[in-house]
Amino acid sequence: MKDQDRRGAVRRLDPGSWRLLRTACFEIRLLDAREMLSKAGERLDVSALLLDGLMARYVRGSKRSEPQSAIVAISVPGDFVDLHALPLKRLDHDIAALTRARIAIFPHAALNDIIERSSHHARQLWGLTMIDASIHRHWIFRSSRLRALASVADFVSEMDLRLQDAGESTVDRLPLPLLQTDLAEIAGLSPVHVSRVCRQLRESGACTIRDGYAKIHDRALLHHLAHFDPSYLYPPEE
Repeated sequence: MKDQDRRGAVRRLDPGSWRLLRTACFEIRLLDAREMLSKAGERLDVSALLLDGLMARYVRGSKRSEPQSAIVAISVPGDFVDLHALPLKRLDHDIAALTRARIAIFPHAALNDIIERSSHHARQLWGLTMIDASIHRHWIFRSSRLRALASVADFVSEMDLRLQDAGESTVDRLPLPLLQTDLAEIAGLSPVHVSRVCRQLRESGACTIRDGYAKIHDRALLHHLAHFDPSYLYPPEE
């Protein structure tokens, strides 16, 4: 890992904790788009930090009548995709790359060594999992309480800020390499409904979602449609 990999969520780590994390990195691994990193129930002795690309967590239904899988989280550069595996050792969901991805691998033994050095380093890593949990709670709220237009607008608003924080978007264009079925799972809608909402967002002048990108025409309008409050993302203090 290099200093330029300190972006997104891991920018919240202080220089001392970041240096220890760099030292603990065991290897850099490349993943192809839609390649699986780990499956639910597998024994995990390492955790991964996403350096480039996008990754997702999938929960799979256990009954034939249920959807085969659903996206329950998306990771952007600077996110640990599975730091909660450090104490749990097994996860209840699959983790896979959405795009080509570059990840840093950390043995749990090395992460435990960082934690045991001081309570300060432990709190730094714990803080990352707390932000992850906050985003997860908001995803539950989005899919269960927001109306269709607000739900998709809220998701685009979130990804806009998170990808800006990771240095992955321009002023008005962000990578959003999702299938229509992916957006449907995220927003709690049907694919047909998602198509209708994307058209509404385009016709409103807020944003256009097309060809793996979201082009934002009016950010204030997009946030208004979503009633978007970014406080749950806990943006780093400059």
